[in-house]
Amino acid sequence: MFYNNIGIIYDEENKYFEALDFYEKSLALKRKHLPPDHPDLGGSYNNIGIVHRCLGHYDLALDHYNRSLKISLKSLPAQHPDIAMTYRNMGLVYENKVELEQALIYMKKAQTIYEVALPFNHPDIVKIQNDAKRVEDKLKKRIKNKK
Repeated sequence: MFYNNIGIIYDEENKYFEALDFYEKSLALKRKHLPPDHPDLGGSYNNIGIVHRCLGHYDLALDHYNRSLKISLKSLPAQHPDIAMTYRNMGLVYENKVELEQALIYMKKAQTIYEVALPFNHPDIVKIQNDAKRVEDKLKKRIKNKK
């Protein structure tokens, strides 16, 4: 937990290489002491994915998000907010890659879970609604420009 918390601090300060170092140390300890499908491992993979997305390492980010998702789908209820968070993060990567259709698919998956799992006024619902609308607007603009 200690390494993860330091990673969060560095992440919030946009010191991504330092954050990555501490997130990877945290993951190594968790892999040593926790079962392979423990939800905390999914969280660690998700955090590492976030850093890779911020660094523009989109394929590495997706790899870590997929690892996170695989663990979370085995160890958490299907409508758990952590699963939605990973779907949202995957959507953001696809948006960065300008693969807008894929981005929207993952954002809609996240939105569906958030709307079931969280109170209607939760900030994560507002975030994902804004994300999905932004991507939908980009798709509409792309279609309009092709005409």
